[in-house]
Amino acid sequence: MKVWLPSIRSHSGADVFVERLAVLLARAGWEPVVTWHPMSYEVFPWLFRTVPTPKDIDLIHANSWNAFVFSGRGIPLVATAHHCVRGRGYPAWKGRSQALYHDLWISRFEAHSFQLANAVVSGSASAAAEFSESFGLSQRIEVIGHWLDTEHFRPLDLQFNERPRVLWVGNMSLRKGCDLLPGFRRCLDASIELHIVGGLRAQASRMKELGSSVKVWPRLSELDLLNLYRKCDVTVSLSRHEGFGYTALEAMACGRPVVAFNVTGLKDVVADGLTGILRPCGDVPGIAAACKELIDHPARARAMGLAGRERAERHFSAARAADRYLQLYQSAIAAFQRRSNVH
Repeated sequence: MKVWLPSIRSHSGADVFVERLAVLLARAGWEPVVTWHPMSYEVFPWLFRTVPTPKDIDLIHANSWNAFVFSGRGIPLVATAHHCVRGRGYPAWKGRSQALYHDLWISRFEAHSFQLANAVVSGSASAAAEFSESFGLSQRIEVIGHWLDTEHFRPLDLQFNERPRVLWVGNMSLRKGCDLLPGFRRCLDASIELHIVGGLRAQASRMKELGSSVKVWPRLSELDLLNLYRKCDVTVSLSRHEGFGYTALEAMACGRPVVAFNVTGLKDVVADGLTGILRPCGDVPGIAAACKELIDHPARARAMGLAGRERAERHFSAARAADRYLQLYQSAIAAFQRRSNVH
């Protein structure tokens, strides 16, 4: 099966999803064709209509923000719905202009994609529920949890540092909770090192004022990030909204407990009380206290790390995802054929 993945280079988790999906499909014996396009295609997805379909494509798999533009090519279409932005977040994690962009522009594109796609898939059950509620969808959204290579993301040991370390990974956006980092640092015990890894939009100079016990890293390679997961005692997320929770899953696969807000996406990945600790969204003191609790009780932290590793292997393995995607693609092709016969 030859699958076309037309994608926009946004330097976000959506990029990671496409890259990992291409590897997953290739290892399963399929032929993925990835084409990357600039951010202008997000604002004006009609630009995709000038992009020719690669030869002998059996299925097109695109982001729900632009999938609708591929519906007229006579090829089965799958849309991925990552995280629901319609009517959500303002003013907690986006400004008025971004809210209007999401509600009046992007949401129109997604509505068309949901109507025209032969199958829609989301990475978490809570994100799928938000899409169904926000768009009043009657069709089912398939849920296939994102995955990782658990042979690559794995612990080296479960020893803890003499001076404890807490890791935060994200980009400098309100949705990821970058504005909460100063308050989190103040609530965190002074003896704990805070390691901050920012994505492409990171502004390291803004973080230096947090103190000498804060280590700010630039955008890291996957290998360097993997080593940082292994060297830190607890991974924390301050995200207010996620479609999934890549950072949480990567930390769990490396045998580290996760502390996060109990929000969409993250609550599907982290098993509260088993692989980490979830706190209500915005409860920064509670997040800091949970980190301190795990550092003060290394046996509990180690047990959570082991449980997280087991959960990653059992529920978020590449083999499991490959089987589910094969079923999804077969279902989309069958739906396309039925629709074609009707017309």
